[in-house]
Amino acid sequence: MYEGKTNLGTFLAGIMRRKQLNNVTLASMAGVSEGVIRNLLKHGIEARAKDPDPRTLRAVAHALGIDTAWLFRLAGYLSPLPDANSVRAEYVADVFDELSQEKQDVVMSVLEAMAESREARGLIQDLQRGAPRIDLTTPLTFPAILRELANQLIAHYRMSAPGDVEKIEPDVVVLDHRWQDLPGNTQARVRALIRHKLSLEFDPTMLDEEW
Repeated sequence: MYEGKTNLGTFLAGIMRRKQLNNVTLASMAGVSEGVIRNLLKHGIEARAKDPDPRTLRAVAHALGIDTAWLFRLAGYLSPLPDANSVRAEYVADVFDELSQEKQDVVMSVLEAMAESREARGLIQDLQRGAPRIDLTTPLTFPAILRELANQLIAHYRMSAPGDVEKIEPDVVVLDHRWQDLPGNTQARVRALIRHKLSLEFDPTMLDEEW
C-alpha cells in the first residue's frame, strides 16, 4: 500500500491525472497495450505487479514528456543519485518552472514559511531577492546547488568519463566561487555527483543490448 514514499505506480497515476490521460490513451500514445499500463500503475503498490521492461519505461516516459531516468529510478533499474531529490520533487520543480513569476513568488513564500531550518529559509530569501551570489563557504546539502556545481565543472572541462574529476583545478571558478574555497564536504559531494553522472550506469545502448 502507498504510504507516502514515491513509487512508480503512484507517480505515474499523478502525472496521468494532471495531463488528463486514461489508460487507453496513454497506451496508444506509448505504443503499448492497456494491460502494460495497468501493470505499471500497480508497480510499487501491489506485490504481484511485474517489473516493467526498460523499453516500455522509455516509451511511456517519451509519451508523457518526462525524463526517462525518473521511471528507471522508480522501477529500481537505477540507484538514486548521491544527494538527489526525490523523483516527485524533480517533477514538481519542472512544474514550478512553467509557472508565471507571480505564481513562483507565491510558492517560494509558502516554502519559506514551511522550511524548518534557518539555512533553508535564508537560501529561499536570497533566491526571492535575486541575490547575485550564493554563499558556498559552508558545507551544503541542497541537491540543486550541488548539481549546478557539477554541471558547470563538466561543461568547463568537457568531462566525459568519471576519472575526469581529476581535471578540476584549485583556481577554477564555479557559481562565483573558487573551487579551492569550497568546503571539503561540498567538494566531495560534487565529485561524487560528477562520477555518477558520467558513469555508464545509465546507457540506453547497453539497455537495448541487454533487454
